[in-house]
Amino acid sequence: MKTQHQILMIKLGYVITLISVLLFSLGDAARDFRDGYNDAGTPGTLSFTHGILMLLIVFLTLRVLVYIYRFIDSVQEGNVFIEENTRRLIRMGFYCISIPFLLFGYNAMSYLHHANSNATQISDVIKYVDFEIWLLIFGLTLLTIAFVFKKGIELKQESDLTI
Repeated sequence: MKTQHQILMIKLGYVITLISVLLFSLGDAARDFRDGYNDAGTPGTLSFTHGILMLLIVFLTLRVLVYIYRFIDSVQEGNVFIEENTRRLIRMGFYCISIPFLLFGYNAMSYLHHANSNATQISDVIKYVDFEIWLLIFGLTLLTIAFVFKKGIELKQESDLTI
C-alpha cells in the first residue's frame, strides 16, 4: 500500500474515532450541562472558576485535535519536515502538558466542594483526585518529536546548502 493511502487511512480513522467519541459522550455532556445549569442559581467564585477552567480545557483540547488533523494533512501533502509542523508539534506538546494540570485543578475544586468535612487534607485531594499522567507523557513525547523534527530541518537545510 502506498504511503499516501496509508496516511489517508490514518486520517479517516482519526475522524471516525473523534465522531465515535463525540457520539458516545453526548449523554455525559448533557448530564454535566444539566448539573451546571442547576448550579447556576448559586453564583460564586467556585462556579465562575469551574466555568473558566472548563472553557480553557475544552479550548486547548480542540486546538490539539485541530493541530493533529493539520499535521496529518501536511504529511499527506508531502510536507513533513517543515517549520510549521515543528510549531504544531510544540504547541500540541505544551497544550497536552497543560491539560492534566488544569483537569487536576478542576477536579480538586469539585472534590473539595463536594467533600462534607471542612478538614480535608491535601493528601486526600492527591489520593482521591485523578491526574491524567498519560496526557502528560503524550505531551512530553510530542515535544521530543518536535525537537527531532527541528534537528531534521536543520540537517535538511545543511544538506541543501552543500549541494
